[in-house]
Amino acid sequence: MTKKEVQNIINESYSKIKAHYGLSKYDNYNESPEIKLHHNIYARLTGIDEMTGECSPAADYERHSNIIWIYWPESVDEEWVIGTILHEYRHYLQDGEEFQRLYDEGYEYDTHPFEIEATKEEENWHLFAK
Repeated sequence: MTKKEVQNIINESYSKIKAHYGLSKYDNYNESPEIKLHHNIYARLTGIDEMTGECSPAADYERHSNIIWIYWPESVDEEWVIGTILHEYRHYLQDGEEFQRLYDEGYEYDTHPFEIEATKEEENWHLFAK
């Protein structure tokens, strides 16, 4: 998918997602996260455009800035884009301190209860599709 195609899906679905799920009770922003697109997490974090790493996540929710980052080259189709937004929006709705505490206790991505919940949320993509 092109970056423009991904942005069009965001434009068509995100307002419906925000209206459906509402605001998080765990943050002080009083607004839903902004969604930004980037081609690679390593390039974004280092500022080096060609930087790569071992794994390339599809997206992440950056709690301290209230931004959902979508790494658009990973995008496959409308289901993927909306499901990814739902996954990260679920993280926005979750308790960030508890989220980190569970990771600190030894949970990994595949066993972390908040990740399991966010992955399950992806199944609702069709509610926000065209």
